[in-house]
Amino acid sequence: MIKKLQALKAKKGFTLVELIVVIAIIGVLAAILVPTLLGVVTKSRVTSADSTAKSIRDTITEFLTDADTAGYGMKSSASVTQTLSIQVDGGKWTVAAADKANFKKGNGTDIEWGTASGAVDTSTTLSGNKSAEKLLASKLANRFPDMKTASIAASLRGDANCVALAYTADTSAAITLGTNLPKLGTNGEWDSTAYEWDGKNAGISPTDGYIVGTSPKVDIG
Repeated sequence: MIKKLQALKAKKGFTLVELIVVIAIIGVLAAILVPTLLGVVTKSRVTSADSTAKSIRDTITEFLTDADTAGYGMKSSASVTQTLSIQVDGGKWTVAAADKANFKKGNGTDIEWGTASGAVDTSTTLSGNKSAEKLLASKLANRFPDMKTASIAASLRGDANCVALAYTADTSAAITLGTNLPKLGTNGEWDSTAYEWDGKNAGISPTDGYIVGTSPKVDIG
């Protein structure tokens, strides 16, 4: 027993200086690694948002192509442009009313644009519905059933369907292109002027820090 106590006494612990040095080294490593890791996470989120934006844009283009076949698509002119505001709140999709002057009438189907739609999710029955906005909301809800919160701004053009789209999952409030997001040119596509985003990362809104996906991709200026 005595020998054990003597052995324990003989063992040396860390000195205060050694502990301070170790803590300092950990602090330096953290200062180097944490921003790097955060940057990787941010880029990953932006990449995911860009992918989702492209999928939503493709879905809207698909809907407009079908609508054109059915007689209620956009008027076929490069001078006809329309911005759609779309919100997702609690899994319910709402497409704000479009300008009916930009679209054809329903070719006997009576489906028309220009009426504000109520919130639509996968449980909504749309049999006989005549609102094009509501039908689009239904298609999006069924294509993206797991999306619970989002705000989308889509730019449409008569000769090319959906030409630009911005998407964020950080809010369900309306987002406005050209305000705190990339702006559109006269042809409805992204303006050729470089966009600064937050000054560091493409895909980060400069005013509110939202992660924003764009399609086509808008890089940093």
